[in-house]
Amino acid sequence: MQRLFLLVAVMLLSGCLTAPPKEAARPTLMPRAQSYKDLTHLPAPTGKIFVSVYNIQDETGQFKPYPASNFSTAVPQSATAMLVTALKDSRWFIPLERQGLQNLLNERKIIRAAQENGTVAINNRIPLQSLTAANIMVEGSIIGYESNVKSGGVGARYFGIGADTQYQLDDIAVNLRDV
Repeated sequence: MQRLFLLVAVMLLSGCLTAPPKEAARPTLMPRAQSYKDLTHLPAPTGKIFVSVYNIQDETGQFKPYPASNFSTAVPQSATAMLVTALKDSRWFIPLERQGLQNLLNERKIIRAAQENGTVAINNRIPLQSLTAANIMVEGSIIGYESNVKSGGVGARYFGIGADTQYQLDDIAVNLRDV
C-alpha cells in the first residue's frame, strides 16, 4: 500500500515539473528572390552610375503593439539601407546615401567656419572636397504592409508543457521613383 501511495504521489508531483526551456531557433535569412539574382548576374557595366538614395519612408502609418510600447512601427525602418545594399551588390551603381544629408551639411558648415577662424582641429585642416553629384536620384516610400499573410506552426502545448513552433509571413509593397 505504501508503494502505491508513493507511486501516485510521484505521478501527481511530476505534473508540477516545468518543461525545459525551448531553445530558440537560430535566425535565418530569407532566400534571395529571383529578381535579386538577376540583378547581381547582369553583365559588367562599361561605367558605373552615381545614384543618390534619399530616405525611403514608411507611408503606411501602421503600428504594432508590443508589451512595453504602444507606438512601435510595424514596418521595418531600414528600407534605405536595404536599397543601398542592393544597388551596391548589382555592381552597376555607386550609391550616394543622402539619408542624413542635412546632418552632413551642418557638420561641413562647422568645419568651414572653424577653418576660417583658424580654430580648426589638426584632422580638419585640409580643405573640404565637394560632394559627389549623382546621375540619378532615387526616392520612394513603403506604401503597403500586410501583416500575417501566411502563418502556421506545429505542436501541442497544454498548461505550458509540450512543444510548438510558429512562423509568420508579412508582405511589404515599396514604390520607388528614379528622377
